[in-house]
Amino acid sequence: MKKGQLFKIILIALVTLVLWNLPVPEGLEVDTWHLVALYIGMLVGLVTTPFPAPVVAMIMVGLASVFYNKSVLFKGYGNGMTWFICEVTIVCTAFIKTGLGRRIAYNLLKRSGKSTLGLGYMLVLTDFILSPATGSNSSRTSIIYPIFQSIAEGAGSYPDKEPKKLGAYLSALMYASSQGTSALFLTGMATNAITVSLASEMLGINISWGQWFAASVVPVGLFLLAAPFVIYKVLPPTLKTLDEVKPLAEQGLKDLGPMTGKEKRLLVFFILAVLGWMLGSKIPGVDLGMQPVGFVFLSLVLLFGVLDWNDVAGAKGAWNIFIWYGAFYGLANALADAGFYTWLAEKLGSVMNLTSVNGMVVAIILVVVSLAVRYFFVSNSAFVASFYPVLYSLLATTGANAMMVVLLLSFLSPIGALLTHYGNGAGLISFAPGYVSQGEFWKVGTVMVLVGTLIMFCIGIPYWALIGMI
Repeated sequence: MKKGQLFKIILIALVTLVLWNLPVPEGLEVDTWHLVALYIGMLVGLVTTPFPAPVVAMIMVGLASVFYNKSVLFKGYGNGMTWFICEVTIVCTAFIKTGLGRRIAYNLLKRSGKSTLGLGYMLVLTDFILSPATGSNSSRTSIIYPIFQSIAEGAGSYPDKEPKKLGAYLSALMYASSQGTSALFLTGMATNAITVSLASEMLGINISWGQWFAASVVPVGLFLLAAPFVIYKVLPPTLKTLDEVKPLAEQGLKDLGPMTGKEKRLLVFFILAVLGWMLGSKIPGVDLGMQPVGFVFLSLVLLFGVLDWNDVAGAKGAWNIFIWYGAFYGLANALADAGFYTWLAEKLGSVMNLTSVNGMVVAIILVVVSLAVRYFFVSNSAFVASFYPVLYSLLATTGANAMMVVLLLSFLSPIGALLTHYGNGAGLISFAPGYVSQGEFWKVGTVMVLVGTLIMFCIGIPYWALIGMI
């Protein structure tokens, strides 16, 4: 065992043991506090990485299973999002195996501009076009990311070979773009409906699809315009121009030759999956959410011989993410089951008396709190459903402009997920191939959250006042 690895293990153990042995806060059970200690220890482990993420997660869940309800702890492995991320990551290998991903990528490269930055804007444009009709940004990312991953591979950038040449930039940008387009449209992300319904029920503020877009188009639009450039500076690709790649694209298409039968079948299934993700939820009487569509997609790919079982079993990235995300979700679910989030919300409410605080300061405090707790949540929907009622309740006791704060929280809900790679399914999909280290992924995400927050306060609020929304 290396010295650095031993130090990380000792650090995790110390953090966990210190928290474990602290006096249990009033209002929590002993077992609940021990779960918190293991959860914090797991977060430290995921950041310091003495072992791969699946190993860290399994160790902590294994320890928790000694004293807590195993049916709750292991619920993450039966969670639809866990399976969805796994299955779409497996299907992504079909684009590599058949060559369809390279074919699409080479054609895009032929028609793109001359710079890598221009390619970044093409990614955002593709995401933007799909976002109004795709209620799941995880589904949207599973459509777009394989194509741009293939572009990276076509340029000779792989997770284990020159990842920073192009793949790392596109991976980080994919997550930022997905969260930005999720904030742009009310229908861009399922969580937005929860945010709006809670605002209506608790504050009497009703926001239509048109009002959402009118409020988001300038600040969120600026965020999306800034994302390719900012990430280009924070995580610069070593490939600056596509000039050297375009001849390779031409040659690559020649080498691929005519489309094979497997490519044609995969393309048909891909189009059907896109239509299913976009329109399936709108078909009355049929449960065609993103998970069933994903499973049907994978089933067709296997049934018609595009992939075989060896391909499925060999999809290392998919099974890695299944193991650690399932364990992580299980611990988070156990904390919810034990009432930790309710307790945390009540404590925040009791110590934060904002009644006589200036309205703008109230907005800043509530936004900062909403971002600070994101590290505890592995689902954007769970975060909004469990925590926004607390924030809205606090807001109702103040003199702050309620619509202003609701708009800030609404748009920063998806953008705030960028703080971690597990804050939203789209992050897990773009992180899974391994182009970007966890530290770099969090660094880029934190920068983009700061950019988004500054835009909302400095440009969003004056803009909303200008158009008469606040």
